[in-house]
Amino acid sequence: MLAFIKKSFEEGHLFIQLFYGPRLKRKELSELFFNWRKSKNRSLKEKNKIIISGVRSQYSELFKNWKWIIIQTILWLAISIKFDFNPIINIMAFFTILNQFIQNITSLAKDKRQTFNIFIAQEILSTLSFSSLLLEKVSDLKKGEKVMKAKNINYASECEWTDINIQLLPNEFNDELPYLRINIGHEKSEVLHASKLGLVQNSDYKTQNELFIILKAFGKYGSFKVEGHGSQKKAIEKSLHDLIENLNLYFGERDIMPIVKNDKTGNWECFVNIEDRTNSWHQLELERYEDIKTMLQEWVPLIEELEKVDLAEQSYKMKGYEW
Repeated sequence: MLAFIKKSFEEGHLFIQLFYGPRLKRKELSELFFNWRKSKNRSLKEKNKIIISGVRSQYSELFKNWKWIIIQTILWLAISIKFDFNPIINIMAFFTILNQFIQNITSLAKDKRQTFNIFIAQEILSTLSFSSLLLEKVSDLKKGEKVMKAKNINYASECEWTDINIQLLPNEFNDELPYLRINIGHEKSEVLHASKLGLVQNSDYKTQNELFIILKAFGKYGSFKVEGHGSQKKAIEKSLHDLIENLNLYFGERDIMPIVKNDKTGNWECFVNIEDRTNSWHQLELERYEDIKTMLQEWVPLIEELEKVDLAEQSYKMKGYEW
């Protein structure tokens, strides 16, 4: 009995929170969801807080119904005070207005939750884009330290950028840090560590930096366009220029840069051939897709469709039971 009372009290408290409390702007809700999504444990308690705040912050047209309920209540009170009605009539009027109140507040909660579901679904699906994944991965790897410089050896400086092929080879000890091998025609270099091209953290040679993430993206797409607000684009462009500098240091400068931005399309194009035999970027995309699918199931649960009963089939199954 105590457990039932406690559960009922908690549910009532949650229901009250859906209507009373601070209302957040869309940007604030986006930041709360982003921080939750990037957290390691993804706290269920924090998730529920975001849902309650998000539902409470939505506007519903059903709010307009309150004025009619209030008008009816005032009219009933005024008439019941002025005229001596039968108590049964007053009781019926009271329960009629109470029913309207309950129906409206329930409909409001459902409508606000549906609006929030649409908002959160948009937030989740927006993370599926290439730019979103690239921006997050680059941001995660930026640690405020200087980018490592590549070895200045002018390797194959007489060749064109398009003649150079950089292979990303599996590393059995560290999946995120493939080995490198450079192919020019029939000539192959020895297997190289990523630090040779400045693709690791200055403070930790076993951890890739943001330049390696961009190189992996070129390995999948060859060219890509970065979308986002100003500061996000600048962060990616800074990393792209650092990658260009490292390629120039290792292979030597040429008349054109190894990576350029197409002024017409806005795409960044890499003239160096990147052959990713580890499918690194593809794996990142698969992991993101599975994460999005899980979040959609957890945050935007679908109402299960009621099973439609075939009366003819049920009648046939019950044949003979009337005996």
